[in-house]
Amino acid sequence: MISFRFQRLIEKLLSVKFVIFIVPTVLKCFGIIGGAEWLTVTMAVIAGREVQKFKDFKFTKKETDEESLGSD
Repeated sequence: MISFRFQRLIEKLLSVKFVIFIVPTVLKCFGIIGGAEWLTVTMAVIAGREVQKFKDFKFTKKETDEESLGSD
C-alpha cells in the first residue's frame, strides 16, 4: 500500500505541468529569474490546466448529449 502511494507520488512529481512549475521556482530561489518571470510561468501553467479542464468538460458533455439523443 505504501509503495503504491509512493509510486503515485513519483508519477505526479514527474508530470509536465509540475516540472514546468518547479523549474522556474528553483531558478527564482537562486536569483536567476525575477518575480515577474516566475509569475508569468506560473500563470501560464494554471491557465493551461484550466483550459484542459474546460475542453475535457466540453467534450464529455457533448458525448453525453449525443448519447441521450440516441437513446430517446
